[in-house]
Order: sequence, then C-alpha cells, then structure tokens
Amino acid sequence: MGGLANCDDGVALLVEWLKTQGHLPQSIDKMLLQRFLRATQGDVEAAKKLIDLNYTMRTNYSHIFLKRDPCDEATQCVLDTTDMIILPNLTPEGNKVLYYRLIDFDPDKYHFNDVIRVFFMFADVRFNTPDPAGMSEGEIPIFDMKGFTLKHLTKVVLSTLRIYMKFTQEAHPIRLKAIHVVNCPSYLDKVITVIKPFLRSEVFKMINFHLSGAETLYKYVPKEMLPNDLGGQCGQIADIKSEWVKVLKEKRDFLTNEKYWKVDEKKRTKSKGNKVPNESFQSLSID
Repeated sequence: MGGLANCDDGVALLVEWLKTQGHLPQSIDKMLLQRFLRATQGDVEAAKKLIDLNYTMRTNYSHIFLKRDPCDEATQCVLDTTDMIILPNLTPEGNKVLYYRLIDFDPDKYHFNDVIRVFFMFADVRFNTPDPAGMSEGEIPIFDMKGFTLKHLTKVVLSTLRIYMKFTQEAHPIRLKAIHVVNCPSYLDKVITVIKPFLRSEVFKMINFHLSGAETLYKYVPKEMLPNDLGGQCGQIADIKSEWVKVLKEKRDFLTNEKYWKVDEKKRTKSKGNKVPNESFQSLSID
C-alpha cells in the first residue's frame, strides 16, 4: 500500500527497496531519492514507480539519455548557441526558476537532439547537486522565444520532442508549478500546433504567454530574482552559466557512466508488483 512518509523515513525506505531491485542502478544518491519523494508529495509507493519509470525511459531512449558527453563538440555547440540557466534563488513560495534562450539565432547551428540531450544533462547534474537556497517546492521554467524563427521550428525532431514531453511530464522528479513563454513571436500559433499534441491538458493550462516587451512575467516571478541582464538582481547570465558549465564538465564520469543510469531488464524480478512500467503512467505532480 502507498503511504506518506517524512523525508528521512521515506528515503530510508527507498534505499532498502532499491536493494531488492537488481535491474535498477544501485548508486542513486540519497539527494535524488529525496527529490523523487518530494515530487510524489511523500508517497513512497508512487516514488518507487516514478524511479522505475525514470530509469526505464532513459534506457529505452539511450540516444538521448545515455549516449552523451558534456565535453564533446556537440555539447559545446549547444553551450555556445543557447543559455540554460538555473537561477540561484527561490521564489517566495519556494520554487526554483529556470531560464532558457537562444544566444545565437542562426538556425543552421540549432540541432534539436543535441539541445535536448544537454537539457537533460543539466537537469541530472542539478538534481544531484546540493542547492544553496534549499530544495525547491516546485519548478517554474521560463522559455524566451527571442530569435526563435520558423526555420528553427522546422528543425524540431518530432520523435525527440515526444520523448522530451513524455519524460518531463511523466518521469521527472519535479513538481511543476507554472510555465512561462516570453517574447512570443507573431507565429506563436504554429509553435502551439507543434507542441500541443504532446502536452497533457492540465500542463497546457499552466502555460502563460507573454508578448515581447511586456512586463506581465513579473506578476508571477519577482523581477529581482531574474539575472541582471534581464533587469533583475541575481547576477549576470554569463557568470551563472559559467558556474553550471563547470559543474557539468566536472561530472563527466557521472553523466557518461551507464552504471548510474541504465536498467538491466535481465535482472528485473518477474513478480506481479514489479512489471516494466507503462510509459503512460501519469506521475508528474501538478499544482
């Protein structure tokens, strides 16, 4: 039976459970287990399902989650052309804010599979790194559409978009609070046409669209939380990015060693309660 547990007790239960799950990686950090538990609001049984689904999907889509290197040329190209910024502070409600944008608008340098691969590398490093501001209650991503053209849109790989959407909505150890899209282009309807089939209705309802130059974002995210470059007070984007890129490269072995990420289906016990998880499992906590 599922049940709510306080953090320490819940993590201890997950540690003991992992020892009985030979197919799963056995080096999952307690900090990450805590994030899974928080994502399921303390429900240990739900956290077990979320963990199993997370690692099963990684193994099923190895070209995104396993075949990666933070020091290779493809990753460097993504780092040179995009900003994926983990802002240092929490909102008054205790939520973590993340900011994503293009910095090189040349669509010929936009390689969607590589962008998604790097997105998940940053997420994996962050989820295994102590947060000085404390573990967040939820996540608020901000996607800046400035410079994103129809040519960029044609380079979106739909099969990879599907993987990204499924994983972030069903297997990510987060509680999604809101999504903000800023500097929306005139062809926003075309972007929505592409992404909406992959979004659960409750997630789509959480998206807030903001026109170019509008200050409506500040009604949801305190302006001072944003980087100085955007009128905030949390530091320069380049400095924040540099610190996380340093961590990313320092964690190369962690990111590339399959023992931390890969499921061995040969070792999965064939019990009634231990079936291969269905990828349609609706596990993301929405508030």
